[in-house]
Amino acid sequence: MSVARRPGWLAAVLVLAVAAAWRLHGVGDWSLDGDEVYSWYDVQEMRAGEPWSHGAVTHPLGYLFILAAVAVAGLSEAVVRAPSVITGVLAVWALLRMRRDVIDAPAAVVAGALAAISPWLIYHAQTARFYAPLLLFAALATLWTLPGPGRRPAAAALAWALAVLCHPTALLLGPGLLVPVLWPVPRWRTILAVLGVAVVGAAVAWFATGGVFEDVADRVLEGVDPGHYDPLHFVQGLGYNVGPAVGLLALLGVPAAWARRREAGAAVLACAALPPIVLLAGALGGLSMHQRYAMCAVPATLVLAGWGWASVRARRPALAVGLALLALAVPSPRLLAHARDGNRHDLRAVADFLTREAEPDDLFAVDEHATLEVYLHRAARFADTSTEEAPLPERKRHDWLRNRQDVWAAVKLSRLGSGYGDEFTQWLDEYFTEITRVGVAPPPMVRHDNRYVIYRRTARIPPERGPSPSGTAPR
Repeated sequence: MSVARRPGWLAAVLVLAVAAAWRLHGVGDWSLDGDEVYSWYDVQEMRAGEPWSHGAVTHPLGYLFILAAVAVAGLSEAVVRAPSVITGVLAVWALLRMRRDVIDAPAAVVAGALAAISPWLIYHAQTARFYAPLLLFAALATLWTLPGPGRRPAAAALAWALAVLCHPTALLLGPGLLVPVLWPVPRWRTILAVLGVAVVGAAVAWFATGGVFEDVADRVLEGVDPGHYDPLHFVQGLGYNVGPAVGLLALLGVPAAWARRREAGAAVLACAALPPIVLLAGALGGLSMHQRYAMCAVPATLVLAGWGWASVRARRPALAVGLALLALAVPSPRLLAHARDGNRHDLRAVADFLTREAEPDDLFAVDEHATLEVYLHRAARFADTSTEEAPLPERKRHDWLRNRQDVWAAVKLSRLGSGYGDEFTQWLDEYFTEITRVGVAPPPMVRHDNRYVIYRRTARIPPERGPSPSGTAPR
């Protein structure tokens, strides 16, 4: 290995080591959080030979990865997250080492480093879902499609298909991948052929899955999403998770990409810009859009950021050093928070507290109640305990105040108030007393507060007091 190439290898190894360390840190310690509970139960149902869930039918690859890991190593938090950890590290490697014929070593190291320390990408690389595999295959598709000696159109198409099998939002990457095929002028026969293949593939999937895609399409068109994300939430969430430093470097990379390598630059710009633009248009049309749906655009965005830093370095080395320090400093508070709790709510600790202080036949209102039951049921006394999702509807709130059993509520501190609605919050304030808080307070400049507040009912409505919400007299 030449002396000239050695610094690039050393930098790549260092970045890859940092990426692996962050993605392995605490991976088996954090309790299940959010949508991970679906993977937890769906994979067990798949192993038992039961019908697959909608998600496992429409985008099965992430589930199959988890299923394979569980078959080899058993069911645990670390095992179900192992595919995400592995693919998350490989995505960083792809940005670091692939397509050096188009992406120079300094730009590649910056792109890989930004991916390595991104709290958002670390979180998804420790989450038992499908966004880390999606990131890897989107990175491979994006990099292999770029013009140059290392271009691999067939491999890019395969990687894109695998990304779509991880999550349908990877379809948004398609137009960007077509740019090198259509450059410099549209080839209408190619466009029609691609559209024809897409239509046939969609029709086969539609009819072969027994109406699952039709159900999904109906839910999307109707805007059925209890956790609706409006355009403001989408823009704020994407900006917060991608990060201002990465966004600034990517903007600096736009003119650099276009001036130095127009065909490749156009492809990277399309892959980076089109998915969030389409998602924002959908959000403006009333659909609920989550920032994670733009994951397929992240590899191209990081390539742009690398090009932006390299262009500044060529003209203003001191400014480039300052931008590098800024890129390292901006995510540091969130990295500190991640080191303490994995950016997760500790439902295992909530369950431990309730199994010590409550009785199995008490009533429990819990945010993410299905996840809490995973940990409650590990205690023999609570093996049959059921819980209800917070916030409770009005009738149930009224009935629980009259019930002679003890009533507990475990709710997220970040959602108290407007997140749960005034009626539910007032119900807690009037009839319950805060017993404890589970978790650690976030450091300064971190938006997410992952603590749970546990309440116990300390006031009760006697049966003879007042009518029920239905207007009938209590019995």
